Amino acid sequence: MMSNERQVDLLVLGGGAAGMTAALTAVVLGLDVLLVEKTECVGGTSARSAGSLWVPNSRHSPPGSDSPDNALRYLRAVLGNRLDETRARAFLDAAPEMVAFLEDNSALALRAYAHHPDYRATLEGATLSGRVLEPVPFDASVLANDFAKLRPPLPEFMLLGGMMVDRPDITHLLNARRSFSSLRHSLGLLARYGADRLRFDRGARLVMGNALVARLYYSLLRRRVPILVSTQALSLTQSEGRVTGALLQSGAGRIAVRTRAGVVLATGGFSHNLEMRRRLLPVGVCTHSPVAEGAQGDGIALGEQAGGRLSIGRDGNGFWSPVSLRRRRDGSIAVFPHLVLDRGKPGLIAITPRGHRFVSEAVDYHRFAEAMLAALASSPGEPCFLICDDAFMAKYGLGMVRPGRINLRQAVADGYVRQARTLEALAQAIDVPPQALAQTVARHNGFARTGVDADFAKGSDAYQQNLGDPRQRPNPCIGPIEKPPFYALAVHPSDIGTSCGLLTDEFAQVLREDASAISGLYACGSDMASIMAGAYPGPGINIGPGMTFAFIAARHAAADLFARGRAMVVMPGA
Repeated sequence: MMSNERQVDLLVLGGGAAGMTAALTAVVLGLDVLLVEKTECVGGTSARSAGSLWVPNSRHSPPGSDSPDNALRYLRAVLGNRLDETRARAFLDAAPEMVAFLEDNSALALRAYAHHPDYRATLEGATLSGRVLEPVPFDASVLANDFAKLRPPLPEFMLLGGMMVDRPDITHLLNARRSFSSLRHSLGLLARYGADRLRFDRGARLVMGNALVARLYYSLLRRRVPILVSTQALSLTQSEGRVTGALLQSGAGRIAVRTRAGVVLATGGFSHNLEMRRRLLPVGVCTHSPVAEGAQGDGIALGEQAGGRLSIGRDGNGFWSPVSLRRRRDGSIAVFPHLVLDRGKPGLIAITPRGHRFVSEAVDYHRFAEAMLAALASSPGEPCFLICDDAFMAKYGLGMVRPGRINLRQAVADGYVRQARTLEALAQAIDVPPQALAQTVARHNGFARTGVDADFAKGSDAYQQNLGDPRQRPNPCIGPIEKPPFYALAVHPSDIGTSCGLLTDEFAQVLREDASAISGLYACGSDMASIMAGAYPGPGINIGPGMTFAFIAARHAAADLFARGRAMVVMPGA
């Protein structure tokens, strides 16, 4: 075999959470694996995310609190006739196995949020806790020099230029002057961060999505799985209807990889493919996305070239979030997703360019952005605005402005936030009819007194209340807007991932036009048509199914290889 040729059991394309899960599962099962990442860093969009996994009935769920049938009832209630029950059942059966398998065989460590309602909390089958898992914080100093190859989170989600914090950390930092335990926790964070910066370019205490991918990456390194970064797949090779490898391109030249068990596509979807965005996403979706830049539709294109079929839904083909935009010092555009930290807090409203509210500000980010798309249907490209007063800004911050008005002055100076002494002046600054804004704020201030949003029922279910402030009575999501100065922040509907991908079966095998499976070709993560079909039942519905179908794909590839007598693979439970 020539030096630019290579033979492995399984080739995995894409180094996000899904791709690394496929590679890790396969190597634990005894396969020879090669992981290929197009960019210079592993982690993908998962590294920028909250790192949540939606996994009903895992070992971390409260015993007896849920069941696969109950979770399926919930998915039916959310998705209706869009639900693919075969793949949904495959997910619900395998997801708890995936969690147990990886925790037992790698450095992955997860825990359930104590309280995290499903997003559609009033529907049949919804739960208040147990389905949403988060990664346990990880000390990335064990990665040593390899830490530099792990994709960092968005800079705007770090403090002091490189310190990661999660929601409990933020609570401690805000309470440091009022609580000794919070002061001690905050000082510990700062001391650890200072020590880390003596060795690394950023803090090595990782949380959320960065902790998730770091744990998977560390596990792959410990098992000596070869990982090629800055390497792109140019094409797949086939023989007798089976995918048998791929041609890769790196800085050192081309590499022909032959596979015994197949190829897994996990390249992250098409969020940064402009042609696919124009063709598949709604007109009003912002062209800027917080998704990792390597998500350019490579895996989908490879799958289609091999005979796979793209699933195009009627749901917009993406998962949505409102985002705000700001130019960084280096000239790049910061895309900040407004997920949980500001919209649901009391004392904020969202308005259209005409000055009217259009949604409960505390609904999940996907439905919030769906409402934005509908409200802006006649004027795509225009922003909506988040409106608040100085009391809100001091207590909660807004977007990239930290609580306590930290960095507010610069945000106003560069135009990220608009500030005015009166609502009329604020309306003029953002080109919104002043009378409409005044009437909208007055009506909402009336809701703050009664605690009842007669227009959009803000704060009326468990999920919305979870985003609010429990200190605010009678409704944790509704507060007055009355203390000047007043502020406005432009937000746009954007995608945080694509739901349109390659059609697959319950084993994650890519399907042809006639619904037959392409042997040796698997797709997972955003390269696979999402089982959620453009709906958003709860946090982690991208990463949870992505990792689960990666686990399913690797397990199926290993079993198929064993059945064909090409390797001795020990399967779980055998």
